Amino acid sequence: MELINRTQAEDLLRNAKKILIAPSSPMDGDSVGSSLALMVALRKMGKEVTVVGYDSMPEALKFLPYVSQIQPALPESKDFVISVSTDNAEVEHLKYEVEPGKINVIITPKSGRFSPEDVKFTNEKPDYDLLVTVDTGDLVQLGKLYELHKDLFQRIPVLNIDHHASNGKFGSHNYLEFGFAATTQMITPIIQTFEKERGEELIDEDVATLLLVGIITDTGSFQHSNTSPEAFEVAADLLDRGARQQEIIKHIFKTKSIGTLKLWGRVLSKIQYDPAIKLVYSTITAEDLAESGAASDDTGGIIDELMTSAPGAEVVMLIKEKEPGYYSGSLRAPGALADVSEIAKGMNGGGHKKAAGFRLRDMSSMEAALQSARQTIGAYMAPKLGLTVTAASAAASSPTNNPVENSVSEGKLFPGLVTKPQNSIPKPSAGGEDMLLQDFRKRQQPEDKSVRFFQDSDGQAKSAPKAPGDLTVEDILAQLN
Repeated sequence: MELINRTQAEDLLRNAKKILIAPSSPMDGDSVGSSLALMVALRKMGKEVTVVGYDSMPEALKFLPYVSQIQPALPESKDFVISVSTDNAEVEHLKYEVEPGKINVIITPKSGRFSPEDVKFTNEKPDYDLLVTVDTGDLVQLGKLYELHKDLFQRIPVLNIDHHASNGKFGSHNYLEFGFAATTQMITPIIQTFEKERGEELIDEDVATLLLVGIITDTGSFQHSNTSPEAFEVAADLLDRGARQQEIIKHIFKTKSIGTLKLWGRVLSKIQYDPAIKLVYSTITAEDLAESGAASDDTGGIIDELMTSAPGAEVVMLIKEKEPGYYSGSLRAPGALADVSEIAKGMNGGGHKKAAGFRLRDMSSMEAALQSARQTIGAYMAPKLGLTVTAASAAASSPTNNPVENSVSEGKLFPGLVTKPQNSIPKPSAGGEDMLLQDFRKRQQPEDKSVRFFQDSDGQAKSAPKAPGDLTVEDILAQLN
């Protein structure tokens, strides 16, 4: 498949007359912003443009301009075509008669004879001359549009515009910029080129807002590591053009429904830490969604919340049940060791070094999906942590039950603030307490108590504020003495 530059992508858009634009599935701020901004600009240039997204629009994005113009399915032609073969007869006259409840089409042959076998009935397919995909790493990410209309991708040119390093180059023309923070950052200069050519404004306040929402969502409001000086420059220009930044921040980051808050509570209460492979993870089941009253698209942002609760982790993972047997996962790399796009490739996914996603199908349960993902992560992390693949795989296959709690003001989490049963007390990495804890594990009693630790600025293990039933370091010393 051909790799092209921005100028060549502009030529394809400039020369096309009837364009279909497809955002990735599920839709997010970058894919929606890219699709709609491009749609509005091209329509101003006199082109016929349709945006199709089979998935429901996330609640947090419904404030964006033009979202109501995204078609929920590929529109079919309203024309009903009757095709009659002339292999066996020539046509002399053609007429029709309208009667109550029916229309008669009458064909009079000049020679030969028409038969029912000569007649076919069809609905004309849309005659697009260019299909544009945005923010899409592979065809599977287009969901039902690709599943139901695979022939469309064979019949017309496909312009694939994307910034993910894992992009599969599935288009007949692929414009890819892996160093860009968002696809809207790629779309912006394209529209600016058309503005200069036409001498008219194509990026008004609404289009600027659509372009900015992609940059803000994909950079986590300029907090993620993919935030670049170039992303700031594009964002500054969009703000000058009237982009409504505070409106974006309000709806994307500051507005949460009761169902969303309940769902976040369930997910955060299930956080698990796997110290062997430095993995923090949680899950979202269909039951979680049902009992919290949340929608599937209310899960946005939870993975980033997990990152803030997981100092010391190299990989953060959230697995969500999409339907029976089908699970999707999100990955983040808060540390310096992991490239989660490489991990995701092993699970039918892809993305960026610091943020990626994957899909697992034909899984018998959430536990099976979780084990499969942990084994993949374990195999990847083993050489980076100096472990054997066998040891990492064994650790990743073992069930864990250690919910990570929120940090306390007295110090950092160790490796987060961890609450564990005594039979799985974490070993501090500093302070000379290792042998002490090993000895205590051998002598511990079966009572269901917990031990809490945190690490101060000197790297020394200290006891956290004591809660009912908890053991502190001082309690352990007392029992050992």
